[in-house]
Amino acid sequence: MPQYLAEVTDGKFIIKGDEARHLSGVMRAKNGDGIKIFDGVKKYSAVIESAGKTLVQGRVTAEIPLRLPPRNLTLCFAPVGRTETEEILDKGTQLGVYAFLPVITERTEQDILKKWDTKNDRWQAVVLAAVKQCETSLIPQILPPAKFENAIADGDIIAYEKEENTPLPKIISGKKNLRIFTGPVGGFTEQEIELALGRGAKTATLGVNIMRAETAALAAAAIALSL
Repeated sequence: MPQYLAEVTDGKFIIKGDEARHLSGVMRAKNGDGIKIFDGVKKYSAVIESAGKTLVQGRVTAEIPLRLPPRNLTLCFAPVGRTETEEILDKGTQLGVYAFLPVITERTEQDILKKWDTKNDRWQAVVLAAVKQCETSLIPQILPPAKFENAIADGDIIAYEKEENTPLPKIISGKKNLRIFTGPVGGFTEQEIELALGRGAKTATLGVNIMRAETAALAAAAIALSL
């Protein structure tokens, strides 16, 4: 059963806009129908009491328990092409990423700050669609873009292709909140790694092979959220 984004207050829900149009128009919802809803934090079963073209209302019948990821992961990734970046957002959301931070590195090819508002709207739509697909209720944050030198801090982890001795599972053991940085096409520069290490960040390996930028981002998320 599909789930729909709703505003939930005191046991009642409201669904507006495109969500309501899809529910009442495409799905032909009617009074008395049972649906699943989520509010960005929790998920519920509910019953429709009024189904209009742009407004659907009803009552919550029960909260649906969620299986939460083992940790809160902020995935700090260097954006690549549009398709690849949206794949990171889509698949990362399905994996359970808590927040996405687009990072501008020395080798980042995409001008992420150009028309940021438009990009952000599109990215939010991609993330929301992924939340519906995987039937969670947690909508990841998309944080404003930041330059690498302004973003990297003590305790952060960098997935680095030249690191050979420290696997990611070892370095994240026991951590509830973490930030993992993955690089652009061509990887991080040596100067960026030196800067990061000087601030207390650590490097980790994702495996024996060199990965595409989008693959590395999703591999880091999968490893971090499966342990």
